[in-house]
Amino acid sequence: MKKILLYLAVVLVIVHWSCEDRDDNLVGANIRINNVSALNFNSVQVGDSIVFENVSADGFSEYKEFEMAFEEDELIIETDSATYNFQPSEPFEALPIGLYTYELDITEGGGVDFTFKVD
Repeated sequence: MKKILLYLAVVLVIVHWSCEDRDDNLVGANIRINNVSALNFNSVQVGDSIVFENVSADGFSEYKEFEMAFEEDELIIETDSATYNFQPSEPFEALPIGLYTYELDITEGGGVDFTFKVD
């Protein structure tokens, strides 16, 4: 009988954890970097202070929570061989609570292709 109750308790805990969405406990905008270029990004600085480190080619960073995030923001991307800058094309309003991805690519001419995605 004790084994059955223990088994049921374990199953209930697993079911409870599996039903929780990754965005259930957010308190702000969370952004990650998707590097779709052939270069490894040593660092990607977003705005004045948030830095993502070691984003491999065709890889994703972890999400980072922002106090205030925008659909586009100023970026400084450092690779082994160069530094690339991106300036937003227009001012944007702050993003609401949610999960977002900045998809970044480096063009042949040394520019940054920036695509914003809602996750």
